[in-house]
Amino acid sequence: MDKRTASWGMAIVMCLVNAVAFIDRTSLPLLVQPITRDLKISDTQMSLLIGLAFIFTYSIGGLFVGALVDRFPRRRILALGMTFWGASTILCGTTFNYLVMFAGRLGVGLGEAAGGPACMSIIKDAFAPQQRGRAIAMWAMGAGLGAGGALLAGGTILRLVGETGSLTLPVLGTIRAWQVVLITCGLIAFPVAMLVTLLPEPARAPNASNSEAVDFRSAISDMARRWPVFVPLFVANAATIMISTGYTSWFPAFLGRVWHVPGGEIGLRLGTVVLLFNTGGQFAAGFLIDLIRRRFDANLVPLFGVLMSAIVFVPAAFIPSAPSLDVTWVMIIVQVCSAASLFTIGTTTIVHLTPSHAVGKVSGIHFAWVGIMGTAIAPTFVALLSDRLFGAKSDSIGQALSVFAGTLSIVALLGFALVWLALRREQSGSSAAVILPVELSGEAGNTTISK
Repeated sequence: MDKRTASWGMAIVMCLVNAVAFIDRTSLPLLVQPITRDLKISDTQMSLLIGLAFIFTYSIGGLFVGALVDRFPRRRILALGMTFWGASTILCGTTFNYLVMFAGRLGVGLGEAAGGPACMSIIKDAFAPQQRGRAIAMWAMGAGLGAGGALLAGGTILRLVGETGSLTLPVLGTIRAWQVVLITCGLIAFPVAMLVTLLPEPARAPNASNSEAVDFRSAISDMARRWPVFVPLFVANAATIMISTGYTSWFPAFLGRVWHVPGGEIGLRLGTVVLLFNTGGQFAAGFLIDLIRRRFDANLVPLFGVLMSAIVFVPAAFIPSAPSLDVTWVMIIVQVCSAASLFTIGTTTIVHLTPSHAVGKVSGIHFAWVGIMGTAIAPTFVALLSDRLFGAKSDSIGQALSVFAGTLSIVALLGFALVWLALRREQSGSSAAVILPVELSGEAGNTTISK
């Protein structure tokens, strides 16, 4: 097998890793209705399971794992993380106790903290800059595959058994349908973790010394020196994730409460949409990013983000006020596709701007940041808007989503525009600089750009 084939094989495995992660993340929002009923908890308490419990350990663990990724074999760290989060998801599916489920979600977050930094570091060292857009898009496509698969499988189980139904299984005995979904999601992680252990370890860049690898100061220093680029980029990426997570967390509940769509049908339809159009948006974005880098000015990549932010605004703001269920589904297709492309644009830009020896640390910081904003804050913020501002009525979730996601799409647009302006200023300030398609120098704390 030649090096090129092996590299794309690694990208496929990274896609599977991300798919398993999003199977875990997406299954819980689909199960909001039966879990809140069986555990007798409120929407706000449910949002803490979806958000805070997961992201608390995900963000802290991401910073720690990011340093480990820059020093130790990445495939071992990734396989261990997958095994841990799979076991934690199974724990969530075997309990009716809110505190035990909260603890399980803490474990899921800690395990999944290994995913982003390890995958980004592997892709950084395994692919040339002109190929990374597609490689990162393949990794990101796992989100659509996992989320869509979870919705389809969960929807099928709920449709066959019923949201309040039960199954009798060997060893476990009689369990609820939502427990079957969570246990199944956890079991899927184990074979993929075994596959990860078979991957070759990509050679690190020569400048990736061990002494630098555990030092966050150099990574933060590089970003601080280029704050006009990194600050709006981090803001735009957070806004993008918050739009997607807000809708992913509460759109099933919105369909059930406003349009009275059964949980099984929501899972099947929404799963098909995510499977086809989330992955399609990721793939198209990766292809176009590499095309822009090869044939045009690489600094146009953030303008691509501006365009997609403008497109996502329409469905993000107006899905809840659609005049019919059919129009609602059409708008969610546009929203899913455009929001997915924004995630690929933002993540690819972060990786391109980061030196190889620091990509684990910077990715850890980045995923912790967008995780906190997207997973911890977004679901709870939407729930609080619904409960406090709009009066916890049947259509209050829709009103909350409209205000929340519409505002954030404008924030994302402005963020990508500021990144583009900052990169143009950097390029005009140094005729020797080529901003996006190159690597930062290997010297710690050195922000020189080299061809």
